[in-house]
Amino acid sequence: MSLVPQVLKSLKTLPPFPLVAQRALLLLNQTEVSIQELVDIVKFDPAITANVLRISNSAFFGLRREIHSLHQALLLLGTQELLKIIIASGATRLFCRSTPGYFSDRLGLWRHSVSVALMANLLARELDHPERATSFTAGLLHDIGKVVLSLYMDQKFSEIMEVVDGRGVSFQAAEKEVLGIDHAQLGGEMARLWDFPDRLRLVINLHHLDKPEAFADDMVLLVYLADLLVLMFGQDLGADGLAYDGYPEVLRHFHMRERDLEKILLNFGSAWQEAQVIFGLMGNDDGLQCSHSG
Repeated sequence: MSLVPQVLKSLKTLPPFPLVAQRALLLLNQTEVSIQELVDIVKFDPAITANVLRISNSAFFGLRREIHSLHQALLLLGTQELLKIIIASGATRLFCRSTPGYFSDRLGLWRHSVSVALMANLLARELDHPERATSFTAGLLHDIGKVVLSLYMDQKFSEIMEVVDGRGVSFQAAEKEVLGIDHAQLGGEMARLWDFPDRLRLVINLHHLDKPEAFADDMVLLVYLADLLVLMFGQDLGADGLAYDGYPEVLRHFHMRERDLEKILLNFGSAWQEAQVIFGLMGNDDGLQCSHSG
C-alpha cells in the first residue's frame, strides 16, 4: 500500500523555511549584492546574526580583533560567503535532527549535506562554473526530502533493503517502489511549498538523474557528481550510499578524467577539515550551532 497520501499530508505540518534564508536564496544569482542589503536581511534573525558573528570570530579566520557588528563581519566574509552562511544557518533548523533509516547518528544528514555542498563548490571552481554559490547551496539542500521521508523509514527500511539486495536496484528506486515516492521527489515538493527558486527545485528533484531532462542541466549534473564523489571519498556513507547508479557520461559531459577527480578529492580532504569548524561539526562553539531537535 502506497504511503504517498500520508507522506504528503505530513508536509502540512512542516515548519516554514526561515524567511531570512529564503530571501538569501533569491539573491544567489544576482551579480551585485550590496553589503547593506545583506545586513538588512540578516539583522531581523537573531540566530543567524549570532552564527555570522560566531563564524567571523572563529579560530578558522584567526583575527586579532573581535568582530562585534554584522557590517564588520560582512566586510570580512564577502557577499558570496555570507550568502552560504545565511542559507546554511537556516538549513541547520531542518537538518540537525535524527534521520532514522538514512543515518545512524543525529548529525549524519547535516554532515553529508555539508560534504556535498563543499564538493559541489570545489567542482564548480575546477570547472570554472559561474554559479559557485548556487552550486554550494544546491549541494547543501539536495537531500531535504530525507528529513520528512525518514519519519516513515523505520517501518519500511528492511523492505526497501530487500528490494535493493534482491534486485540490485538503487536505494532511491527501491524507496519509490516501497513508499510510492522517493526522497528527491519529496524534496522537490518541499522546495515548491517553500517557494525555492525554480533552478534549485529542479536540482533537488532530479539529482539522481532518473529522468531524461536531468541531463540537460549543468547544475543537476554537478550536484549528482558531487554526491558520488563524497561517497567515493567515504565521507558519511549513509544507508543508501552503496546503492547508487554510476553515470560515466556525466564525467564525459564535463570533459573530466580520473586524474581530475583525484585532484578534487585531494582538495576536499583539506577543505573538509576547515569546513567542520565553520559548520559546527567539531563539537565546539566555533561554527554554526545546530538546534537539538529530533
